[in-house]
Amino acid sequence: MIKISQIAEVQFGLYKKKSKKGDTKYLTTGHFDNFLNPTLFDDSFINISGKDTKFLLQPNDVILTGKGQRIFAWSYDESFGKVVPSSLFYIIRADAALIDSRYLAAVLNSGRKRYELELLGVGSSITSIAKNDVLDFEIPMPNLEEQQKVINVLALLEEEISLTNKILEKKKALKKGVLNELITNKMKL
Repeated sequence: MIKISQIAEVQFGLYKKKSKKGDTKYLTTGHFDNFLNPTLFDDSFINISGKDTKFLLQPNDVILTGKGQRIFAWSYDESFGKVVPSSLFYIIRADAALIDSRYLAAVLNSGRKRYELELLGVGSSITSIAKNDVLDFEIPMPNLEEQQKVINVLALLEEEISLTNKILEKKKALKKGVLNELITNKMKL
């Protein structure tokens, strides 16, 4: 086990008023679906300049919710474009020579570690995790080769889940079409 402080720097995200236009996507917790994929950016942009550029996500960064009811982590991918997380998140700037951000996010999203993070949260209505608790949080850290194996297995499972969901949506559409045909008596049983 290793503490996050031994493999990464941690800072808060940026607090800024979002708008419908800007040069940078501004992430809030509401932008993530149930599978922790960021979506819905129609009205969540900001303009970044000067000292605020330190909040731009970089390769191998992970964001972790530090406030709110939904604790989760997400590994930034450059293909997502310019992104700044809101102050609801911690930015975990992981050392790529030691840990792959996709592995770190997967560990933080695991049932056991998510539960441990939730226990760290204080507050009655809106929980908050202290920065020192994030820095002291321990995770298992195999070598990079083993981390890659974990990432590959998880990617295969994600692909299978995605395909299963697509099949389910097609079956729902088929059911709806068959029902419409039966109701309008265009189809005989």
